[in-house]
Amino acid sequence: MNRQTNRHRRLLLLAAPLLASAVGLTPAFAAQGRPQAEPGAVPAAPSCELVAVGSGKPGGDARYKLHLGGFPAKQPVRVDGPKTSFRATVNGKGELDRQGVNHGAYRVTYKARGSQQEVRVTCAAPPADKQGSGKQSVKVGKVEVVVLTPPGTVIDCAKPTTAEFDGKITATATATDTGPGKVRFHWTLSGSSKPVSPGSADFPAGTTTQVLLHVADVPARPNASTVTVFATLHLPDQKMSARSGPVTFTCEKK
Repeated sequence: MNRQTNRHRRLLLLAAPLLASAVGLTPAFAAQGRPQAEPGAVPAAPSCELVAVGSGKPGGDARYKLHLGGFPAKQPVRVDGPKTSFRATVNGKGELDRQGVNHGAYRVTYKARGSQQEVRVTCAAPPADKQGSGKQSVKVGKVEVVVLTPPGTVIDCAKPTTAEFDGKITATATATDTGPGKVRFHWTLSGSSKPVSPGSADFPAGTTTQVLLHVADVPARPNASTVTVFATLHLPDQKMSARSGPVTFTCEKK
């Protein structure tokens, strides 16, 4: 009896490793046996785009930025474009921005990890000088100036004062002529040709009208009985201008 019992125990001990190997691993242990993918090893649809970012000064040429996205993290790349060729490395998010590039066709080349094969990405680009430029991207149909100072205002003519005007710039109604873009302007007061209060009116896409408040300085005229001034709004790029009606102040009697 004891011999049979001992023999049975030995058989169970021999079978135990085989039974253990037949037991399925849990998902956690099974995952440990699989190789993990390296973060950023597979590109997520690499893309490249040329973006207009505005003009450095009113009426100046458009400026452009080259934007790369969706590349493998820390991927070295080579960029070829008009009058330029440079090497760079994208950041941990697979992105890269290069400011101040010229408009034109760009191409990004890199070697896929684990392969010596070169991958080329062509960069999308907007039409030249369509965004961010002050060059005739808005066609003006009409310019006007309205007097805001009430007529017959009484002032102390021995002291300087101000007169207020509204300038109104209206673009043509054609959708392709109404922005985005800028319209440069400046003012002159009465008979002076000296430009004052220069600036630019922004026309977002679809905008047809911009109104500009101008507060003009009127110098003191101690011996006058009345003071009359007018303002003129000039658009130099469009070679257009508009003059206001007269503003007449009545001087206080001393």
